[in-house]
Amino acid sequence: MTKLPQTQGVLNFIKKYLYNSTNYKFEDGTTQAINVPYPDSGVYENYILHYPDATSTEILDINIDQLYSEVMVLTDAKIERAYEYILEERDPGTSTTNVLITVGVDDQAVFDGSATSYLQQLQNDYGFRSIVVSIGSQGNYLGDLAESKDWYFTATESNSQWVADQISRIICHLLNDFILIFVINHSLHTFHIKIVLLQAIKITVIM
Repeated sequence: MTKLPQTQGVLNFIKKYLYNSTNYKFEDGTTQAINVPYPDSGVYENYILHYPDATSTEILDINIDQLYSEVMVLTDAKIERAYEYILEERDPGTSTTNVLITVGVDDQAVFDGSATSYLQQLQNDYGFRSIVVSIGSQGNYLGDLAESKDWYFTATESNSQWVADQISRIICHLLNDFILIFVINHSLHTFHIKIVLLQAIKITVIM
């Protein structure tokens, strides 16, 4: 997360679209979520929620604004810091299906292989499935982090709701117990189907 203009595009996508789904039931704890900024995610430890804390999208929105107000310019922003933080500080467990959603505009961190390495560790340790959303129409290599080309999306002002609907559709197909994790790249969210979840959804938004 930075104070650069492109961060606003990421935040707007999350708050207006990504959480906007009847699939997510925050009020009864069926859906649980946290927002994790990066790089140096540990610096924000006092402001990062724990999974049961957010009982509404409003709480998540307030938390996003709070985290944004605490933004520090520290090291180069790399997606791997977010993945590493999940591994070390926010164990999602292995009792359900875990879905990792990386949202961003900057593919810089993809090139050196570190993000891919941490992603593979998340997949090995927790069975994560990986979806990627790139904000804006410019081409980049963020799609390399997606599980398949069908799980890589480009979101613009005109199709953001459609992208969120597609993500919700994927989730519906993975419905047999799952945890949902959203990841947001600093510089770079509905299908109206009633569903019954057997396990909690855990959403981790990394920005």
